[in-house]
Amino acid sequence: MSERKFRVIIAEDERLIAKNIAKHIEAENPGFKVCGIFSNGEDALNAIKEQPPDVVFTDISMPVMSGLELAAYIHRSLSHIKCVIITGYADFQYAREALHSGVTDYLLKPVDKEELHRVLKELELSLTDIYDGIRSGNGREAPLSPEEIVSLVKEYVKKNYSGDLDLNTIAQSLGFSSSYLTKVFNRVEETTPSKYIRSYRMAIAKQLMNDRGMTLQQVAAAVGYNDPFHFSRSFKQTFGMSPTEYRDSLYQNSESGGGV
Repeated sequence: MSERKFRVIIAEDERLIAKNIAKHIEAENPGFKVCGIFSNGEDALNAIKEQPPDVVFTDISMPVMSGLELAAYIHRSLSHIKCVIITGYADFQYAREALHSGVTDYLLKPVDKEELHRVLKELELSLTDIYDGIRSGNGREAPLSPEEIVSLVKEYVKKNYSGDLDLNTIAQSLGFSSSYLTKVFNRVEETTPSKYIRSYRMAIAKQLMNDRGMTLQQVAAAVGYNDPFHFSRSFKQTFGMSPTEYRDSLYQNSESGGGV
């Protein structure tokens, strides 16, 4: 048994059921640790965004945000997180349909211990493979630490930020899945690869703005933005002012003696 602990969040509006599920998860497989129990999908989602778990067990019928809505969001925006639906017979068909929307598995209430053991074992094998960094497409395992993988990502961004660069491009080039890279990068850096790419590009753009011979469109192109509007929006999101406003502030500082 691996000493690694996989983090679990449970979304279930019936507190007693949620606590029993949490107890059985940790009893059936000590490799899993329940880190939070929430009574509705919205609260669970906020916790997931704050500190992403490895697995989410969610009931279907909950107030504010249903389990299906929560699972759909996870599949759409946080696809590296495994999601297991917990359902009663009345919602059984919904659970089966959810399997086509990125849900990993489902459990029927009352939760059968053998079924829970099976689901946890499959999750453990899948997550262990991910953390051990099994590369796809090159036929060999990559015993790289998360820190080493993050360094590879950063080096790739440094060399390719001026071109057509996104998460999928990096993942394909390094031989990992995009969901795996997102998970590892977020764990180490507490941000996503996509946000890191934008931050890196914006930092370079800020430096280039000191060159008055470059137009804003040229600066944008130099850091991989073919659309000046997209560049301006990203710059403002990062620094709180538009590229034009930032460059104007440079000129004002220079004229007042604050520049070089």
